[in-house]
Amino acid sequence: MTYKGVAKGKTIELEEPLPYPEGQPVSVRVEPMEVQPPQPGSPAAIRHVMHEPPHIIWEDVDELERMIEEGRLPVYQGSVFDERV
Repeated sequence: MTYKGVAKGKTIELEEPLPYPEGQPVSVRVEPMEVQPPQPGSPAAIRHVMHEPPHIIWEDVDELERMIEEGRLPVYQGSVFDERV
């Protein structure tokens, strides 16, 4: 049987009760669980990435916004149906 739990000092708190009576001797094998990476785009993934290098500074953000504004193309508000033939 495999049970999941959390280590707390010399105690392991299991997520669900064991199917044995109180006081039953048991053998225990403990292994760390593999932590699954958070789903891309999830709040946990965003928080994780925010704390990873490279760390940006406000000047980098200002430069990015300036470049985005500089690269914008004009929007044509007319329609192809407005032209007279």
